[in-house]
Amino acid sequence: MIEELTPPIREIIVKAEKMISNHFKMPLHIEKVAELSEPDRRNLILRLTTKNSNTKIPNSFILKKTTIEPRGETEQEQMSRFARDWAGIEFLTKIGTHHAPQFYGGDLEHQFIVIEDLGEPHHSLVGPLTRAPSTENVQEAIKSLEIYSRRLGQMHADTFGKTKEFSKILQRIYPNALRLHSLKEKDFTDVLTCLKRHTGNDAYSLHQELEDVHNVMSSGDFEVLLHGDICPDNVYFQKSDMQIIDFEYGDVGNAMIDGVYLRMSMPSCWCSKVIPNAIVVQMEAVYGDELKKKLSLANDEAFYNKALVYACAFWIIRVINWHVDEVMEHEIICPSGPADHDSLWEPERNAFRPRILSRLEAFINISKKYNHLPALTNAAFDLLSNLKVKWSTTSFMDYYPVFVKDGVNK
Repeated sequence: MIEELTPPIREIIVKAEKMISNHFKMPLHIEKVAELSEPDRRNLILRLTTKNSNTKIPNSFILKKTTIEPRGETEQEQMSRFARDWAGIEFLTKIGTHHAPQFYGGDLEHQFIVIEDLGEPHHSLVGPLTRAPSTENVQEAIKSLEIYSRRLGQMHADTFGKTKEFSKILQRIYPNALRLHSLKEKDFTDVLTCLKRHTGNDAYSLHQELEDVHNVMSSGDFEVLLHGDICPDNVYFQKSDMQIIDFEYGDVGNAMIDGVYLRMSMPSCWCSKVIPNAIVVQMEAVYGDELKKKLSLANDEAFYNKALVYACAFWIIRVINWHVDEVMEHEIICPSGPADHDSLWEPERNAFRPRILSRLEAFINISKKYNHLPALTNAAFDLLSNLKVKWSTTSFMDYYPVFVKDGVNK
């Protein structure tokens, strides 16, 4: 009950009640509050149940309050996460789409937003991808990935040419918000230093290609709203539909940065494994078909394939800079999130080194296929070879459990 809440939470509920009432231009009373978030999570998620007589107004809403990341972040980083999440959902609502929950309001002082309640149960991609590999489960996983890929392509297509509005909203909420998904000079310096240290490669052609990756990724040709963390647990399935949630790492950028998530094995996610290449190709076609409806350049096959390779290179630069030296001497296990009761996910096997090996391999394969970035490809190959020797007991990343056939993994 409301009376049992702590004074700070009661104050937030009062503000939320007023916000919802103002949005619908009629008085609404919040009569029940239920906490949905798990302990030690960086966001507080509340379901607000209202009392109203208008059947056109939802009976419940979700309040999402951002707090400091338990593993540590600055106030600017925390405020930027909050502002990007708010801006992404408000932007998608404002341009008339329903790729994400509808936005009803936000409060900067208490750092919360009120959005559409998508209901229960909350099905994500984690379930379909981590179940046992039966024929039925494989079919469900492929269908879910198809819905995921189509929704992502639709969101990118619908936001193309409209990204100034997102930036305008973000500026209004928090002018000092950190912007993401662009490469900076330090990124190039760091990756070159790492490659030279581990491979001896410091060729001028490598410098040129890194600059080329920056130019292609920042050209604006495929500029859309990126989710930036389009992971298995950041989508919300409703039967044959799906909504995208959690835009804390959303920002303007090249569509293919999100578009290669399956190929690069979900590069920012805790629930990260390999998807068979034939299925990746199938899903990239689903995604691309949606993109082509509104981005004319996506219909140029050579241009599109180059963007795909360069987006994979973008993630390789991030992977090298974020993780290679971090786990060079000692392996690290990535913290895992919640999984369904019938999931075969093994948190103790969620290591970083296999991710690095598999992503390097994925980039090398796609860059060779389309004959782009030969210097970076050679450097990635040398790095991969050296790491395989140094990490002699480390294997490539496994397939998601549902795609493991007869107990044989990748």
